[in-house]
Amino acid sequence: MHDGTTGDSLVARLESTVEARLAEGTDWGVSGDADRATVSLPDRRLVVHRRDGPEGVDHWTVELAADGATVSKFGPFESVEALTDRVRTLLDSEVRYTVCCDG
Repeated sequence: MHDGTTGDSLVARLESTVEARLAEGTDWGVSGDADRATVSLPDRRLVVHRRDGPEGVDHWTVELAADGATVSKFGPFESVEALTDRVRTLLDSEVRYTVCCDG
C-alpha cells in the first residue's frame, strides 16, 4: 500500500531537506521517482529505496555511498518524515568506513 508519495513529491521532499540543511554554494542534486531517489553531493551519494513492508505498507531505506562504494545502510523507515530526518543528518556528517578483508 503506497503511502501516497509520488516520485515528484519524494524528490521534492528530499530537495527541500537538502536545501534547508546545506550551506549556499554547496553543489548538490536530487533525482529519481517514487521507488528510488538519489541525493548527489561532491563527496557522497545517498540512495533512497522504497519497498513494501508488512501488510504492504511502504518502507524506505537509505544507502550512503562514498568513493563509489556503499559505506552504510539505514532503515527501514516507516514514513517519509523519518526518512528525511535521517537524510538530514547524513548530508553533512563525517563519512567513515573501514577497508577490510574476507579472511
